[in-house]
Amino acid sequence: MKKLALLSAFLALPLMFGCATATAPTPPLAPGALNQFDQTSYASLMTAQASYNSLLASYKANPTVLAALKTPLDVAAQAINTAEAAWQVYHAAGAAATPAQTATVTSSLASAQTALSQVKP
Repeated sequence: MKKLALLSAFLALPLMFGCATATAPTPPLAPGALNQFDQTSYASLMTAQASYNSLLASYKANPTVLAALKTPLDVAAQAINTAEAAWQVYHAAGAAATPAQTATVTSSLASAQTALSQVKP
């Protein structure tokens, strides 16, 4: 709670003293990223995978709960695998990536996030 208050105060400082209207430069892309979409999609994919791994580890500690969540966990795993495959196709296409490939990555990541949200005890 104390950290939240300090963070809020720190973030409010520019508002109290005014802030410049210039925008901050866009940070450079991570090594290997084709563009901002590629980088953001990969980060989303890794976040989904980490969330899945965390849920699975938590539920493995309680086999009774895990039994009830087997189907939603399986659906989430399949959705994440589909999203990864779509991202791999997009990434491999490089500069030749099509809008359809971009749309497939976007929709498959959304499906993975939705599937993860359905994993509830």
